[in-house]
Amino acid sequence: MNSQNTVTITITNEQSFLSIDKDDLSRTVSYVLDRYNQKEAAVSLALVDSPCIRSLKKRYFNIDEVTDVISFGLNKTPSSYLECEVVVNAQVASELATENSWDARAELSLYVVHGLLHQLGFDDASSLAATDMHETEDQILEELGFGRVYSGKGK
Repeated sequence: MNSQNTVTITITNEQSFLSIDKDDLSRTVSYVLDRYNQKEAAVSLALVDSPCIRSLKKRYFNIDEVTDVISFGLNKTPSSYLECEVVVNAQVASELATENSWDARAELSLYVVHGLLHQLGFDDASSLAATDMHETEDQILEELGFGRVYSGKGK
């Protein structure tokens, strides 16, 4: 029996709004997976701009709007192995950070954490579930050294 973790993280950068530290993003993904004892995973993280994420939202959800993050579960059958793609909008992160004078890396990390939490079973469909999910995001981002990113924005 192999007791080693088998986690693969692939990062693609298809935007020019933020300079990206792939090692930092990999650490964020790894931290979330470790926190939830997800030892086997393949996570694809794509950093895109607003036109790209709008196109994805339209294509997969039939909603024509820009959003900050979309995540897709790629497992064909239920399994302890997590396979997913998290698509984050670096353009929105950059714009919000500039508008509000906060750290764009922290904003982008919020999107990454949010997308991963969805894949780990969190939901924000109801008010109570959203409150729980956003509190968890803030706890994780505090643990990563970013501070309370979600609640720190006055949302």
